[in-house]
Amino acid sequence: MSQQRALELLREGVGSPIANFHEHQWESVDAIVNQRSRLICVQRTGWGKSSVYFISTKMMREQGHGPTIIISPLLALMRNQIESAAKYGVVLGTVNSSQTREQNDVNKDRFLAGKLDALIIAPEQLANQEFIDNVIIPSNPGFFVIDEAHCISDWGHDFRPDYRRISRVLGNIADTPVLATTATATERVVTDVVEQLHVEGQQVYLLRGQLTRESIHLQNIHLDKRSKRLAWLAHTIPKIDGTGIVYATTINDAFLVAAWLRSCGIAAEGYAGSIPRLTKAESTLKREQLEQQLLNDEIKVLVSTSALGMGFDKGNLAFVIHYQSAGSVVSYYQQVGRAGRSINDAYGVLLSGDEDEEIQNYFIREAFPKEELVRDLLDLLEEDSCDGLKKADLEAQLNHAPMKIEAALKFLQAEYPTPIVKEGPLYKRTINAYSLPTEMIQRLSNRKTGEWQEIQDYLQSGQCLMQVLASALDDSLASPCRKCANCDPDNAFEATYPQELGQRAVEFLGNTMIDIPPKKQVGNGQAQATTRFPKYDFPYRLDTLEHESGAALCHWGEAGWGEIAAAGKRAHAFDPRIADACVAMINNRWQPDPMPTWVTYVPSQNYPELVKGFAGLIAQKLGLECVEAVIKVEDTAPQKRMENSDFRCKNLDGAFVVKNVREGEPVLLIDDASDSGWTFAVIAALLRREGCGPVFPMAVMSTKSN
Repeated sequence: MSQQRALELLREGVGSPIANFHEHQWESVDAIVNQRSRLICVQRTGWGKSSVYFISTKMMREQGHGPTIIISPLLALMRNQIESAAKYGVVLGTVNSSQTREQNDVNKDRFLAGKLDALIIAPEQLANQEFIDNVIIPSNPGFFVIDEAHCISDWGHDFRPDYRRISRVLGNIADTPVLATTATATERVVTDVVEQLHVEGQQVYLLRGQLTRESIHLQNIHLDKRSKRLAWLAHTIPKIDGTGIVYATTINDAFLVAAWLRSCGIAAEGYAGSIPRLTKAESTLKREQLEQQLLNDEIKVLVSTSALGMGFDKGNLAFVIHYQSAGSVVSYYQQVGRAGRSINDAYGVLLSGDEDEEIQNYFIREAFPKEELVRDLLDLLEEDSCDGLKKADLEAQLNHAPMKIEAALKFLQAEYPTPIVKEGPLYKRTINAYSLPTEMIQRLSNRKTGEWQEIQDYLQSGQCLMQVLASALDDSLASPCRKCANCDPDNAFEATYPQELGQRAVEFLGNTMIDIPPKKQVGNGQAQATTRFPKYDFPYRLDTLEHESGAALCHWGEAGWGEIAAAGKRAHAFDPRIADACVAMINNRWQPDPMPTWVTYVPSQNYPELVKGFAGLIAQKLGLECVEAVIKVEDTAPQKRMENSDFRCKNLDGAFVVKNVREGEPVLLIDDASDSGWTFAVIAALLRREGCGPVFPMAVMSTKSN
């Protein structure tokens, strides 16, 4: 196929009659289409990797080859790519976890029938041998794409165990051309990826371009407190023409920053992989709407976790600002590279604060499954009577968090030889002996610690910031950008903001309120409800037994009230200012309706006077009576040691009785901390069953992980 035909497709795809190939783009297409090679492309963000694989797909389909399979790590990237593919005349479908089974089945059928030119899937699909046997191999793929290929390598900054399955799949389609693309691969990562793509008799070629991004003005600013960064954002963002992204490290912070910016008159929305208080389907729809709003410039800024990252393409994105430090120089390059792809001037500002190190250390600690969990899981699957278990069955029998169980299952399925397999919904133990690769895990953890130190060095660097980023990716052509704050300090943003804006930010953080939603049901059906609560015998749908929306004053340990509350918990006595803040929250922001006419509290096994005394103080300030209505009648393990809903519910079943209930009257139910919300749900159900009016739960702190 000719270069002229490829150029026609490029111009159609980008919507410009005068567009030309970037360096290495035509060479990549030629290697795939005409030479049927295996190729690694390491190119800067915004280079146009998707143009290469869509043009190659279209040309190969015109030659009569089978459809393309694209491996992509993020849902946001998938949605973005489906729209982009259509511009090149490529009909693209997807199979992913955010769709219904029916939607996925339709796309599989269309793919096998030749009605799709390409199918984009998450690497998790490769854990399903049935998908490989019944979809990938029968489709006789003409081309295989691995987007964000650094995820294959355990030397990569964003190593994902699911990607390790790819090399095994490629062994079944040895003659198929393969393109592996990334913007963030060091020489060591490239070597690892080459090894995994290599098949006997075929060479793997490398095309590496210069990674410097000429359009981005980089800058680092350290502001220790959240309030200072909030004030800086509100002061600076309106000065920047165009729209952009603010990255936050946690879900809580993403939505808090968005709320703050809205309170300052800036059109902002929060974005995360799972949006609070929405079902899975609602969350997927909401994310799609938010992505579209940003693409259409309907909002000024989207405040996001890393869920909006690799592959999201908006050419005129004017700024990417990090509210907290990224975890590594390489991941920062990946995220800041969203900006300035089709405009001459864009801004990338890395803010950093005092909480960054604690957050990153948490991510490093939790990156891999713990040996105890792996042992418990394999022991359970090895039992003689076990012929496979669903994930829900594993959760019911293992006192580990659902997300950690899921992560462990993914990790184990990606190991080779694999100790477990998934057949339909069932996980089964194989005959392969297994021990956790603790040496590899320690090596990776040490490397992540080293990457965190590298970003600290970047934050303090006096060199050209773009050159530091490119050099960290082994770009031998890296040179000064002449645009960053170090190269051109006269055009950098000021690190200051008006004093009154700083005070507003302090007050905003002091006036937050964390929602405590009611539990609608205690199981997926009556059988599960009965298993969880054989003594209380709750119906699986709580209906009239559920509590009203509750509120917590702060997140455990976070700046402001969170720090003061955590100190009070440790000292077994809350600062009186906490009570004043809770009363202000009740009267001014929460405003329960109907307003409670009495107060009760959750009795504490370890600190009996802490919550009782605090509830009495709140009642006094509200002019209400505090009643001992909830009695702990069974010694139970601390609820914080229960890691999932099954164990939390069983631990609470029969633990409490209620008395002195004021029939029909609304009550304020107080506890020092709320995590999963099950304690509030159970006690509220008991109160309602005894004739109590609406129950409004209130906690000083939310300890829920985010």
